Amino acid sequence: MLRWEIPAYKTTLTTIYMALALVMSVMGSVAAEAAGPAPNPITPDLLFMARFDESFSADYAKGDPEPVVNGAVLVGDGKLGGAVRLDKGAYLSYSPSGNINMAGGTLMFWLKPDWNPVASESHTLISMGLGGEGRLPAYFVISQGWWETTGGAGRFYFVLDNQNRIHTSTKALLDMGGRIREWHHVAVTWSEGIGVSPSFVNIYIDGEVAARTSIPWTPTWEPVRRPTTNLIIGSDMASPLANGRWCDGLIDELYIYNRPLSAGEIAAIYKEQEADWQAAQEAKWAWLTSVLETQVPSAKRDDEGRLLENRALFDEGYSWTDPAQIPALVEKVKRAGFNVYVPCVWHGRGARWPSGSSGSSTAGAGTAGTAGTAAGTMVEPTLAMRYQALDVDPLAELIRQMHAAGIEVHPWFTVALGDAELYPQFADEGTPAGFFNVHNPAFRDFIVGLMLEVVAKYDVDGLNLDYVRTGGICTGQFCRDDYQAKFGRDLLGDLTAEAGQLKPAAHAAGRVIQWQDDAVADIIRRTSEQARRLRPGIVISVDGSPRPAEEGPAIDGRNEKMWVEAGWVDVVYIMDYNQQPAYDKWDAVRAESSRPEAYVCLLGNYDRTEFGQAVSRSGKLVADLVAYAQRKWPGNGVGLYLYSLLNEEQIEALRSGPFKEEAVTHWERDIM
Repeated sequence: MLRWEIPAYKTTLTTIYMALALVMSVMGSVAAEAAGPAPNPITPDLLFMARFDESFSADYAKGDPEPVVNGAVLVGDGKLGGAVRLDKGAYLSYSPSGNINMAGGTLMFWLKPDWNPVASESHTLISMGLGGEGRLPAYFVISQGWWETTGGAGRFYFVLDNQNRIHTSTKALLDMGGRIREWHHVAVTWSEGIGVSPSFVNIYIDGEVAARTSIPWTPTWEPVRRPTTNLIIGSDMASPLANGRWCDGLIDELYIYNRPLSAGEIAAIYKEQEADWQAAQEAKWAWLTSVLETQVPSAKRDDEGRLLENRALFDEGYSWTDPAQIPALVEKVKRAGFNVYVPCVWHGRGARWPSGSSGSSTAGAGTAGTAGTAAGTMVEPTLAMRYQALDVDPLAELIRQMHAAGIEVHPWFTVALGDAELYPQFADEGTPAGFFNVHNPAFRDFIVGLMLEVVAKYDVDGLNLDYVRTGGICTGQFCRDDYQAKFGRDLLGDLTAEAGQLKPAAHAAGRVIQWQDDAVADIIRRTSEQARRLRPGIVISVDGSPRPAEEGPAIDGRNEKMWVEAGWVDVVYIMDYNQQPAYDKWDAVRAESSRPEAYVCLLGNYDRTEFGQAVSRSGKLVADLVAYAQRKWPGNGVGLYLYSLLNEEQIEALRSGPFKEEAVTHWERDIM
């Protein structure tokens, strides 16, 4: 009996994952070796400590220990002794002078939220106004949700200085589902940068790295702004953009240090303060172990007895563009057990295949049933010289060798992601940074024609569309005129700004969202319909982050549910690269769809170190995540990102586990 089929798997898995939690600190997990003993709370590094056992006053403070109290209540059922309850309208306010170091530090506390696990509302835990002579006002904030205008709903944010754009965020809390209402240890660390060292911000949840951002030093570097208000616990009132976002929960053991503690130090503090650390680890991994102890759904087989399952591997790199590297690439993909290869052929900077137009074609694009080359296309600059010296088409050769190995090829396009310097005609003033203007019909013709060129020219099995969204709200003259022509309204009058980001005004949300949806949908529909005419049976997939109904519609034109229900898209690869996928959210998305099998979880095979470097994830965890998806979301298989970080440990774990038996593709579709 395969290990994956052993019913009494839970005890073994729990033991393994408790051990895993002790050895993975370099990848952002708790590590005993790196952690060492927890530091004595009262050290020269400690600036502030409020335990909330018998008083709101700080138990230790380099500055003023006394707070202003408004509606906050001390309760006895804290994580360690007492705690402070902060309901709607309640907050504490401490002087920042001497109690926090904006140049670099750590702020940590225990949190027990009274939040809905899938709610889109915001809750502010900490806020503080920032400023400086001659500088725009800013804020420091720790908040669940904030920038709902660009997908912030459901994310936990740490913003060191919003005007300096130093912030990071994570889905880790809401991904816990119902466990969000339990006690969790939260820590944030930061540095404004010293000399030429980068600025950075990190979030840790329950002793593990949950998010991090590092910003390289540049000659325009500016120090982080300094406090202009008190440090507010439980409210966003210190922010210039305050909007009644309250904590709604309990806070305990608030510590502030004058330096960024290491991942090991934070892990040690969490472990020391968590009375039942072993039970906490078991609970943390229960979402995984409880599913892995169940049987794999009955396997589907073809008439020859071959297992039917789609196993897609995404490759964002360039190795396939060198014909000499193709044989080794094919061998590795095959050996790992994958049967679908998704190479990135367009990343917004030019074609990664020897496009027929090479920048000089004037062939039409986007006309139903036609296939010519895309007008204005050029080969990506890094590849142009290489391709001039080749006598073989790398993409054609890749497809030939992959097919010989029984592997499908689905070229991957980052549709709206673009380099404005290389294609300025598609990124006019007012277009969201880093994106092409999808409201421009010329761009839509261009990108549709580009994808159809590949479908017509190469023996592809599928087409994968990524970055199928606007990237924000375009406000240039072209977009304002387009909006006026369609709705008879002034676009700017239908928008409002929050936290420096544009969003639809309440009275105009439906119009703005329709405008965005229609532009993106035009690309999806035309590509799907025309690709299927050119190559019947082609699989159309998109990479996305679908939203359950409770979250409301996205405002950037990304509407995966509509595309699936319309029959334009066969598969939605849900991009979720976390160690713990947002399974509750994806369950809700599938439950709301008439085609739940269309939604496939695109898992990650990497983690990030304390310094932001991507490193290969534990092979055991990668294999278990794949096995989890096989059991929980059967239908159109599984996906894994990223080829460049697929190592031998992962391959061995996959082939001894969920990919032990080779499989052939079998797509469940509902073409309308």
